[in-house]
Amino acid sequence: MHASTPRILAFLLSLGALSAHGQTLVGASDGLYRLDGSSRPVRILSGVEVKKIVRAGDSYFFLTSRGVLRSRDLSSFEERNSGIPVKTVKTFAGGVKGFEREIQELKDLEADPYDPAILVTCTKDRVYLTRDAGASWKSLPSPAPQPGMKAVAVTSRPELLLFASHSIKGPFVRTEAGAWREIGGDLGKSDPSASADEVSDIVVEARADGPAVWAANSFLPRLYRYDFAAAAFRVQYKEGAEFAAFDSLQPRPDGLLFVAEGAVMRLDTARGTATKASAETAEVLAAASGLGSQLEAIYSPGAAGKPALNLSELWLASFRSDKPYRQAADGRHGIYLQTGFAVRPETRASYDRLMTERGLDTVVVDLKDDYGRLRFEPRDPLVKAIGKTVNPLDVEGFTGEMKAKGRYLVARIVVFKDQRLYEHLGGAYAVWDGREGKPWRGYELEEREVPVPAPEGAPPSTAAPATEKVMERKYYGEYWVDPYSEKVWEYNVAIAREIIARGFDEVQFDYIRFPTDGTNLDDARFRWKDEGMDMESALMSFLSYARANIAAPISIDIYGANGWYRSGVRTGQDVELLARYVDVICPMFYPSHFEQGFMGFEPAVMRPYRIYRIGTLRNSYISRKRVVVRPYVQAFYLNVRYDRQWYSPAYVALEVDGVRDASNEGLLFWNNSGRYDDIPVIRRGEDRRIVSEARKAPGASSGASTTILD
Repeated sequence: MHASTPRILAFLLSLGALSAHGQTLVGASDGLYRLDGSSRPVRILSGVEVKKIVRAGDSYFFLTSRGVLRSRDLSSFEERNSGIPVKTVKTFAGGVKGFEREIQELKDLEADPYDPAILVTCTKDRVYLTRDAGASWKSLPSPAPQPGMKAVAVTSRPELLLFASHSIKGPFVRTEAGAWREIGGDLGKSDPSASADEVSDIVVEARADGPAVWAANSFLPRLYRYDFAAAAFRVQYKEGAEFAAFDSLQPRPDGLLFVAEGAVMRLDTARGTATKASAETAEVLAAASGLGSQLEAIYSPGAAGKPALNLSELWLASFRSDKPYRQAADGRHGIYLQTGFAVRPETRASYDRLMTERGLDTVVVDLKDDYGRLRFEPRDPLVKAIGKTVNPLDVEGFTGEMKAKGRYLVARIVVFKDQRLYEHLGGAYAVWDGREGKPWRGYELEEREVPVPAPEGAPPSTAAPATEKVMERKYYGEYWVDPYSEKVWEYNVAIAREIIARGFDEVQFDYIRFPTDGTNLDDARFRWKDEGMDMESALMSFLSYARANIAAPISIDIYGANGWYRSGVRTGQDVELLARYVDVICPMFYPSHFEQGFMGFEPAVMRPYRIYRIGTLRNSYISRKRVVVRPYVQAFYLNVRYDRQWYSPAYVALEVDGVRDASNEGLLFWNNSGRYDDIPVIRRGEDRRIVSEARKAPGASSGASTTILD
């Protein structure tokens, strides 16, 4: 028995004794539990993730993976989701498709402390209000046009007011019949030139002199109180750190509780000081230790003068991974190589030496490239029937050679951008052009001058011919297949399964998104889309199918902005949802690809470090730590303003430092041409993470490599 086990069991027994007049409840990733004084929690509801517990009047309300559940007796539970939208997830097994319908993921649930029949919740893009304890919900628009809701709150005094937080636009307030108004005040910003940073939680405290409204930031160490007269948030507490996660606020007579990294904290609201809430932290950790799953929420009614405890987002205080392939993927550092470099013995040898010299253990190689060409000779009948092989890699020879040297091998598979599959069977799987009735391709309109034809029969002229301006289509070199198609999923997963069976360690899905470019984007139609599906459910359906059929780590590449903000925008890349299915997310935080002023405040030279450190942390916390965050590091020069001034080996080393100082779970260098002269040497500890560094002076322009030393 572990030395701490007797203390933990004693604490669990004390919880039962303290709650003799009520019940301590624990929400977890696999159900709802009761702590009743026994050595182990008793599960009273299974088959559902319980994220938050709300006590309102004579009822318990639960924020779950099945939407809102209500119970009076903790024996029977009823769904309270009338008016909340449903998402359709397509299944595909044994060649047969089916459908599972689930409530759109709810981000928050709060009750009005003055009227237990009034509650508010939200999806990523709408707010929902009930006045009848969840029997019916009224839909209200989001305060911003793009997805990204995080938190909501409601108070009926002095009038009915709704509060909402958006990941990009910050917090808002409105009356039920009014319009959203942006909340001003002393709100923190990661980038001084940007909008207010995301607010993680908003709660209303009922006081004798009226309501107090409290808020916290998701990625900054700040707590706020709402000034009703000024319609603004005022800082009540802040720290100097550039990043910290505060969430799940609970106002109590003894202060404002909140959850932070590894602990429950208490704000002394009179003094403006925050300290660790030791007893509450111990209670949370004890509850977590008794579970075999992730602790999500706790509700303890309190007794004998002890205040109630009601907190959620408890992965912050005690994280537990449920992914069997995560460990193998953690702490990997490597490079991306176009397959041709791996095919040719001389270039393969040179990159192998580079990996040894720079302390890298991982190589990513295309097995299906950006045009849908297979870069190996397939054996699977389905893959052979569809795929076209170009300059193939000797898979067994390559994997045998690399494994002998301790390399970790990642097979990059470009999924929904695939010219070969786009053209297969006359475009059966292509994104469709609804206007022109043919496979869709994105284009831009380009103005061009062309000669005006002379009238028929006109005599020859020596004068310069007249011209006119016309708009011509300039097509992108991209061919998109339908992300809703289960046949597209089957083909890509068949490739992944074969390549894992033949020696690769991990599958990396790229272009796991919808098309985003083209004047004609609105003409794109998706013929394989089934009723009730949207972009997020298409990607969820594919990844759910992939997860069920691939016995190896799965990674996905995403836009850097989708790892920075809690928003899938128009690509479908919603990190919170996709993290359910994959082991690794690889955000492309390339400084060259953000707006050039983004995070560019002084000292501007530190911009690459800021973007990679803060971005990696944000991605990790948006995913609730459920995945390894292994960013792609920009190891290439792009002719944009910031790169023209600053790109150098030091620029790349700053990016590496940023990843190391964040979650430090690994990284991959990207240079499409295979030029890796600028990357530093990586030295790691026993757990494969970078342990220390000594970087070149920022802004150095020498071609020499920066070295990270023990």
